[in-house]
Amino acid sequence: MATEFKLYNVTKEDLYANKTKEQKATIQIEMVKMAKERGIKPTARYFNTYPATVRRYLKKYEEENENKN
Repeated sequence: MATEFKLYNVTKEDLYANKTKEQKATIQIEMVKMAKERGIKPTARYFNTYPATVRRYLKKYEEENENKN
């Protein structure tokens, strides 16, 4: 059974989905750096998003780096 993550005590402005493109690009890089250091779930909690979102950006970042090499 999959664990369902719920976001509590967060305003709409704090949610990742409600950020501008420029803010999202910056946040994505920060997410990848933090996820590599601390892990996926703590990073998701810090950015008020879901672990799947963090995993998606990690995968995207790793694929981009593989293509560059």
